[in-house]
Amino acid sequence: MANKGTQQRKAWTRRRFLQTAGAATAAVAADSVVGAFGDGPRAASAATPTVPKPRAGARIRLLQWNSFVRVADTELKRQAKEFGDANGLTVEIETVSGDQLQPRTVAAVAAGDGPDIIQMQYGWPHLYTAATVNVNNEVDLLMQRLGKVHPVNEAFCKVRGQWRAIPYTQVPNAWSYRTDLFQKAGVTSFPKTWDELIVAGEKLARDPVAGKPIAQTVGHAYGDSLTMWNPVLWGFGGQEVDKDGKTVVINSSETEAALRWAIRAKQAGIKWFPEWLDPDNNQAYHADRISATLNGASIYIREVIEFKKFDQVTNNAPMPSGPKGNFTLNLIFNHAVMTWSKEQDTAKAFLLYLMDKANYSKWLKAARGYNHGTFEALYDDPVWHYDLKLRAFRGVVIDPQGKPIGKWPGWPAAPSKQTSQAQTQFVVADMFAKAVATGDTRAAINDAEAKLKAIFGTA
Repeated sequence: MANKGTQQRKAWTRRRFLQTAGAATAAVAADSVVGAFGDGPRAASAATPTVPKPRAGARIRLLQWNSFVRVADTELKRQAKEFGDANGLTVEIETVSGDQLQPRTVAAVAAGDGPDIIQMQYGWPHLYTAATVNVNNEVDLLMQRLGKVHPVNEAFCKVRGQWRAIPYTQVPNAWSYRTDLFQKAGVTSFPKTWDELIVAGEKLARDPVAGKPIAQTVGHAYGDSLTMWNPVLWGFGGQEVDKDGKTVVINSSETEAALRWAIRAKQAGIKWFPEWLDPDNNQAYHADRISATLNGASIYIREVIEFKKFDQVTNNAPMPSGPKGNFTLNLIFNHAVMTWSKEQDTAKAFLLYLMDKANYSKWLKAARGYNHGTFEALYDDPVWHYDLKLRAFRGVVIDPQGKPIGKWPGWPAAPSKQTSQAQTQFVVADMFAKAVATGDTRAAINDAEAKLKAIFGTA
């Protein structure tokens, strides 16, 4: 039997959660939510949003990726136990590598059975819509408490005007670089344009003292490759598909210019590795083999709290700009409750618990700037004021005025099943990989065009 102190703590935690949710329920319904991306406005629920009630004795399971900042997962598991203890139930957190998350999700969807909650990467709610539960009620509750959803998370979570996942986080990707090596090579600051990156890359690759290249994956890395090559394509004006979401437009002079840039960068000494997955550039940086790479904040964070070799000479910088502007794409995760779950209300209640502002801030603090919030009230979390070197990562999610920025695979078309298929098949990354490997931009474009036409049904 639990002692009196433990019982009081559990009761207080449950009471605090339900009171917080109850206050949101009593609030005036949110104003109409702009359902961008072709669905038109969707009014807030006609009925006042209701708070899902966790069931004592329930057991739920959440499947998610392994964070590159391990203590973030530790904090999530702590909160899962806290919620379970307070409500007399069990929450299991199962973590797998980011590369394993999609095949595990595909297998669960095919079987119609599996975890109660699955972490959705990028536009997966558009791929697995039929397997996900409508969570309009829960997102309405969160918007009452926390304000608007970041447009990128909204684009991924909302399918045909209905919320199919609860917005969770963005993993911002920016450039981590060695200031000591840059200075030795005569590069005084991180490049602000893609052409300047070539100039810096040549100096760093050829310098007899620095001698360590700027490097990045051009392979099937779900985070670093997508967040690199889509912005490069957009920065030169290239697009996969028109904003109508149907017309494939990859075959253009703008795409050609983007590929030519990647080839010139390789010739100047910047390294593009087709075999690298998401952990590989991290390992290369910590092993003193490269001078800069695009990544989440984990490289810098692990140097500060774990390796302590290059933490003092590491800085971070936002994405360079192309001739058509500056673009960013971040690694996005949201939470979907699955249709086969027999404990849907408990699953929804747990996700609301994770998104409670105080709980979410604890998780952000544990992650030390690796993650960014998805609702307005979470944008200016204290974590962004602890270490000014991390501000570059915040700056690829919101601009200096606090306005949300960023795009998604398939932009300017709305996220769809087709844009999500193109993303999971790495069509853009493969196009760049083929171009830099062969120098044949025309063959690379033709190959990408054929793949996209097959996906969008215009072949």
